[in-house]
Amino acid sequence: MKSVPQSTQKNQLIIIFLTYLIFASIFGYAYRYALSPDGISLLRLAGYIAEGNFQQSVTRVWQPLISWLFSPFIFLGFEGLTAARIVISLSGAGLLLCTWFMALRFDLSKSMRLIALLIAALLISFWSVHLIADDVLFAALILCYIYFVTGPEILTNRKTSFYCGIIGGVSYLAHHYAFPFFFAHFPLLLVLRGYFDRDKEGYPMKKVLISWGVGIAGFLIIVSAWVGAVSVKYGELTISSKGSVARAAIGPEKKGHPFFAGGLYKPKYNYAMHVYEDPSEVKFNTWSPFESKEYFVHQLNLIIENINAIINNFVKQSPFFTFPFVVGIIILIPISLLLNPLTKAKKYMYCWIILTFSVYSSGLILIIARSPRRFYAFMIIFILLSFHFLEELKNSISDVISDRRKKIMTFYLLIIIVSAFTLKPGMHFLRALNNVIAIDQVNPYREIAEQIKAVEFPSPYAIIRSAQKPHTDYYIAYFVDKQLLGRPMSTDVEGVTKELKAADAKSLIVFDNPGIVEKLRKDKRYIHAGALILKNNKKYLNPINTKVDQITGWDKEVNIFTLK
Repeated sequence: MKSVPQSTQKNQLIIIFLTYLIFASIFGYAYRYALSPDGISLLRLAGYIAEGNFQQSVTRVWQPLISWLFSPFIFLGFEGLTAARIVISLSGAGLLLCTWFMALRFDLSKSMRLIALLIAALLISFWSVHLIADDVLFAALILCYIYFVTGPEILTNRKTSFYCGIIGGVSYLAHHYAFPFFFAHFPLLLVLRGYFDRDKEGYPMKKVLISWGVGIAGFLIIVSAWVGAVSVKYGELTISSKGSVARAAIGPEKKGHPFFAGGLYKPKYNYAMHVYEDPSEVKFNTWSPFESKEYFVHQLNLIIENINAIINNFVKQSPFFTFPFVVGIIILIPISLLLNPLTKAKKYMYCWIILTFSVYSSGLILIIARSPRRFYAFMIIFILLSFHFLEELKNSISDVISDRRKKIMTFYLLIIIVSAFTLKPGMHFLRALNNVIAIDQVNPYREIAEQIKAVEFPSPYAIIRSAQKPHTDYYIAYFVDKQLLGRPMSTDVEGVTKELKAADAKSLIVFDNPGIVEKLRKDKRYIHAGALILKNNKKYLNPINTKVDQITGWDKEVNIFTLK
């Protein structure tokens, strides 16, 4: 590990975090109205905590840490979206700091480390503001855990093992996947370290077992408190239901979560705004690949699809990395390995990277690995590893070619690596900068909700709205602050009425659809509570700088009905 003077480290950190602050501020302003269904649920849970209703924030699906961090800002009066941006941006700063420490594991020179960290600052700033989610926080904790568990003192210093357990437990509070990952990964890394630390006395099995026990103890101290709270609320031992919900939603006969595909769902608790605050309340059809030949084939297809998705996330169709340049980097890897001796430290580093990535991916390929958000920590490791191999190549040719030629070759290779990791996020940044300058953005969901709230109507309510994705109903409901049941599946008044009564709906909001509005006005089972005309504001069509879940058309007239 190269020694870097303290003053140089301090100056580098100042440059890196100032760069992150600039990037994050511009991205944050451009994406300040970006929402997601998960984000709305997390904000709702944070709101309960800010009100002092901790028990209402406990669910089997959503891990609590990000909501806990949102809640103090909401308590202090910050609007939910603002609170989320602050917390996730701070999480991004934490991820950047963990990246700084992780770079120490890759033996980078100060110049290489600075460039790698500046690239990471650009990527993380985009990740931190694109969605309201726990992914950046989870990535920071996973990277922090990997830093400690790969330390040379993991078998000799019990404090380090205990820290690994504590960080693993906190990671579980950020995302449920940390639970199986830690239990599978931690002992394997200890065994691997024991293999590399063996001496004349043989394999240090005692040290491995002691470190494992200490780490598990730290993990259980954190995990048991939350598992206890969830289990008490639901009356059964529960670690998390998110995995089972996700698995049910990708079953052979499913196409995503049903409450975003249509139908009315009454939340179990009256305080809940939508059933998506706790999706485990919905009864999903469980399935096993061993039930039938068709189900087994479906599982195999899922695994193949997820493996392809992981490859795409990092190389072929990555939203962050540029394909031709990444291929160039991959080609450089065997060249660097052939030109440099494989020291014990390097062998261990390559082994733990392969093992860690394999363990992490193995669980996701059984369920869903499509989203690159789940791999943020490993994208950072991928960047650092690329600069490591560039450093290796530069060192190997020092005695072969002149200093001038070495500098030229290093420069061109550096251009390849920097291009691989900055072209796509750089384009995202330029687009965000353009939107900040050229587009007068608004929050359409808040503005539409404010107009709807002007009409008095009881809760819960349902929506008939054909033009938009169901997610946008959830966004509007967040600002209306009334319980939303969803969209009826029926297209005729009689069928809609049956669905509304079965779900105990009190109101119905109809966007456009003059045919059904006319029938509802004449139906004696309904009272027309009011109507409003939404201004045809073109700004609403591009409000959040993303194509996912944004308004795609225009609903001009809104009619609100109550059931007698």
